[in-house]
Amino acid sequence: MNRIAWRAHLIALISVVAATLLMLPMRETLTLANITMVFLLLVVLIAVTQGTAPALVTTFASFFSINYFFVPPFYTLWVADSREVLDLFVFMVVAGIAGRLGAYSRQQAEIARQRAREQELLYRLTRTLNQLTTREQILDVLTQTIKVYFGAQQVDVLPRENPLQQPESHNHYLLLQASEQIYGTLRVSFNIPLEPSQRDLLGTCVAQAAMALQRIDLTERARKSQQFEDADRLKTALLHAVSHDLRTPITIIKSSASNLRKFGDTLSRDERTELTETIESESDQLDRLVGNLLDMSRLQAGALQLNLSLNSFEEVAGDVAARAWHLTHQERLELNFPDDLPLVEFDYGLILQALTNLVQNALRYEPLSQKVQLEGAVKGKQAVLRIINHGETIDFETKARMMEPFFRGKEGRIGLGMPIAKGIVEAHHGELWVEDTPGGGATFVIALPLKEQIHLETQVAGG
Repeated sequence: MNRIAWRAHLIALISVVAATLLMLPMRETLTLANITMVFLLLVVLIAVTQGTAPALVTTFASFFSINYFFVPPFYTLWVADSREVLDLFVFMVVAGIAGRLGAYSRQQAEIARQRAREQELLYRLTRTLNQLTTREQILDVLTQTIKVYFGAQQVDVLPRENPLQQPESHNHYLLLQASEQIYGTLRVSFNIPLEPSQRDLLGTCVAQAAMALQRIDLTERARKSQQFEDADRLKTALLHAVSHDLRTPITIIKSSASNLRKFGDTLSRDERTELTETIESESDQLDRLVGNLLDMSRLQAGALQLNLSLNSFEEVAGDVAARAWHLTHQERLELNFPDDLPLVEFDYGLILQALTNLVQNALRYEPLSQKVQLEGAVKGKQAVLRIINHGETIDFETKARMMEPFFRGKEGRIGLGMPIAKGIVEAHHGELWVEDTPGGGATFVIALPLKEQIHLETQVAGG
């Protein structure tokens, strides 16, 4: 019998002694029914607060106290009136039943409290495991839970299934298994044996951890599968590009070079100049296409590195305008930037490339009588750059798909410039979308977060 049990029995005996001393001076005025009812109440109280065994001790101690102190002749166990023997017998039976019922009520209440604690433990454990993303984090949380809640002395995660191990001493071996997948074996050591309910709860906790490991495993498989699908789509698109968009400029370059070699002496100066310009133009087209394909591969592989610094939208727009002048020798762009436009944090080279791609697309469809407008503004917590084209309005279906990689437009060429621009802008935590220009045309909008907004997003992601 442990210390807690001895304490409960001692409380029972002291309670009987106290009740006896309290009623002893009133022995002549109280009836036997009054006395037995007081002791019966005491039995119920001890049963509810201390349990079955102390209630039985209270019952027997109360019986002897009533018989010895309150039933004539006093201070003996002899009963003078035979009718009082029946009273004592009924008291014993009723007290035993009342004590058992009281103890059962206490036991059920304790079971309910234990179930509530177990449910709370499982809820907290499941909620915590659902937020974790690595195997190490899950095993660490499981280990700490077992040590704190179950009082385990040692918790080890074996690398694989160990079915030959049998529970020895106070060691328990549990499989980290979800469905048919086994993620290891958990060995838990205790100083004392576990109750059956504790073993069941321990198994449930381990099962929850195994399900969390399975979730991470399935997520990783899905991610790899998505990567394989993306790579397969990229490979297919590259094959289509090689079969059409790459072969076309190569064919033109080859035929032009062949004509120069075979008929160069018989061609006029203007014809030779036209052929060399064709070779140069198609070579530039081929270089841009290959560069775009490589950039798209880098974006889809997540290999894009950002060199962030504070830069001016107006400055990068000026560089794009200078490039456009160098290629066309015409003022096709109009810049409109307010003096108070704040600096924006971005990778200058990448944003220059994205803006160049968008401007080239806008210039391709801009009427010669008008200019593509580049406008800067601040909208909320974003710096906005608009590329305004005044050509034809883009239909809804094209507008919805023109940002997709390898989308073929009206000319039949694969579109890579805008998807690359979109990927670059999104890598800066920004947005790129297209709107209708009032009066006709398309307006491309680049929105990048201002510096304080970027820092806030970084803190939220890290917190």
